[in-house]
Amino acid sequence: MSQGTDDASLTDMERRLAGWWRELLGVEVVRPEDHFLEIGGNSLMATLLSNRIESELGVEVSMVDLFNTLRDVAALCEQLREELNA
Repeated sequence: MSQGTDDASLTDMERRLAGWWRELLGVEVVRPEDHFLEIGGNSLMATLLSNRIESELGVEVSMVDLFNTLRDVAALCEQLREELNA
């Protein structure tokens, strides 16, 4: 069964976030260039996503940062995790 995108082209973080986006937004496909708001996200969903990121990844991402592309959100999460572990 398809994961909704070519997962081989995604980083581990992009793959993880894409799954959460698909679940929250009820979409089948999330690409790295997809923008949270443009594919159906709103502030309530962003709050839910922010909470999930914090609980699962241990980093806090602001609402403004979530209103971005999957690629940008994933890169930010990676950066914040690296800073935590530095």
